[in-house]
Amino acid sequence: MFVVTTIGPENTTKTVEPFMVGIGVKERGNETDLFLMQEAAYLGSDQHVDLSTLSAPGMPTVEEALEELLDAGSLGECIVCEPCAIARNIGEDDLREWATFGGPEDLARLAEENETTMTF
Repeated sequence: MFVVTTIGPENTTKTVEPFMVGIGVKERGNETDLFLMQEAAYLGSDQHVDLSTLSAPGMPTVEEALEELLDAGSLGECIVCEPCAIARNIGEDDLREWATFGGPEDLARLAEENETTMTF
């Protein structure tokens, strides 16, 4: 599954939702590819947000959900929109180990490669 999100740390309740979808995909034995754009670009940087502080009532934190995906090998690609990141002063050196920069070509490629695309 391909998940595109624009929700960043400004909305702690909704930020975890794309990662919860990933857990559901994992439980079905598949991988999730993520594309983080606009405010969600902050999630790909360990210099800008603490993922352990982002959660919704009754759900794990973004950090816990992400660790579950990583531990299971269920996170495919996680691409941070490079133009979005640059506009937010996020450099390549700021990216978390599981994230890479990408652009519109990657967005189109992942949408084409996956049967289902969800947006948040």
